[in-house]
Amino acid sequence: MRLSECLTHADISVLQKVADYHQLACIRHSKMSLLQELLMTLRNPQLATNQVRQWPVLRRQTMMRLSFNRKGIFAAEELEAMFQSQGGSTALTELTRQGWLYPTTRFTGRLQYCLPEELQQQLAKSLMAELMEHVRVRSQAPLICSDEGYAVVRDCAVLLEYVERHPVQLTVEGSIYKRNLEQLLQLLEVAEPPLEPGWRFGYGRRFHDYPDRLALIYDFAFQQKFLVEHVDGMLTVTEEVNQWRLQSESAKLKSLFGFYISLYRRAVFRLPLILRLFTQLPKDCWVSSLDFAAALGNLVQPYYYDTRDHVWQNRIVKMLMHMGVLRTGSDEDNQIWFQITQTGQQLLLGDTLSEEIDETAIEKRIFIVQPNFEIVITANNAAILSDLALLCDLKEGGTLRVYRMTESSIQRGLAARKTANQWIEFLNRFSQTPVPGNVERTLREWERRGNALKESEQESLSS
Repeated sequence: MRLSECLTHADISVLQKVADYHQLACIRHSKMSLLQELLMTLRNPQLATNQVRQWPVLRRQTMMRLSFNRKGIFAAEELEAMFQSQGGSTALTELTRQGWLYPTTRFTGRLQYCLPEELQQQLAKSLMAELMEHVRVRSQAPLICSDEGYAVVRDCAVLLEYVERHPVQLTVEGSIYKRNLEQLLQLLEVAEPPLEPGWRFGYGRRFHDYPDRLALIYDFAFQQKFLVEHVDGMLTVTEEVNQWRLQSESAKLKSLFGFYISLYRRAVFRLPLILRLFTQLPKDCWVSSLDFAAALGNLVQPYYYDTRDHVWQNRIVKMLMHMGVLRTGSDEDNQIWFQITQTGQQLLLGDTLSEEIDETAIEKRIFIVQPNFEIVITANNAAILSDLALLCDLKEGGTLRVYRMTESSIQRGLAARKTANQWIEFLNRFSQTPVPGNVERTLREWERRGNALKESEQESLSS
């Protein structure tokens, strides 16, 4: 909504409080007088600049989430959750009094707040300007640069062609055998070493089986139904890939980039906002990765075994380079710099960032399904945990509860009139991270084994 609409539909008492806050010399009982004075005052860009400098860091970061959000109307409950650490409803009252937010019930009958378009744009510009005051930029390219362009698209084609032309056998857990995997890695345009032993989860269905970039490519191909993991342990290509091959490189990259966002945002919760901030960076300039990461503050958070720096370097910067969005370089002091490519500008300004985060759905993701069949509970929700208890057994109680799935517990869950696919859908819906591929595969195998046992028992009884 435009500012004029918000002011017109706002109650006069709201306008009076905003006028009092800004000490405006206008007639308080005349709505027309208030409208004219407020429009002139609030449309002044200097107002946003001054306000941003007065806000503490946490308030600036929260307002950044609103300013770079493509919707301008927010539910009261959503905003109270955003500002919970800043006083919740008290913060909303303060922002309303300052003239940034306007309460309304005219759209849904429930209390919502509107951030007018002009103010949203002014705040976004001022917040970004304040952030960039702490970030070094340079026009000259670093000594060593890397630009992968469309390599990820070509390597996706290599994966599909390899599976199509070779018999690829899967392990019991559903991953490609080491010999085939090593052959595949040698064929890829961008080299990745095989995984070192270690604990990995959170960034994809096969993230614990393959290196970062290959895991993303594989998960994308599987999600698009280009690949099928058969019950007999074979990996094959489907006819769905034929339509994919007819697409342009840019269309393929757009699909891969959208998949990356949807996959990684579950662990890097503010990823869509961070990517929108990338769109505001100076064009044709190199930006200090270290400075920009520091300026983002708590928008980049550590993720369990991943430190904050590791999340920034490996889950954001490196993956964006793999997507062709960034080119990166190192200077003589081994400092990392990055620059947005022309392809990256097109992807970031396209509709891949149009989807907004459903804060309510995020709150219901209360556990993490791990590759060892353990489920770590991160929040409490009695209804969800009641259903989860049908599928697994409590392994550890206390503050951090841990459940474990076993064949007997899965059979109990299947007896509750849910199929393996329905349980996998349940786990994906309420898990913070995608369900690992080996867990999916084993659940389906246990279902087949249980069904076979039932059929055998029925045959014995009938004979």
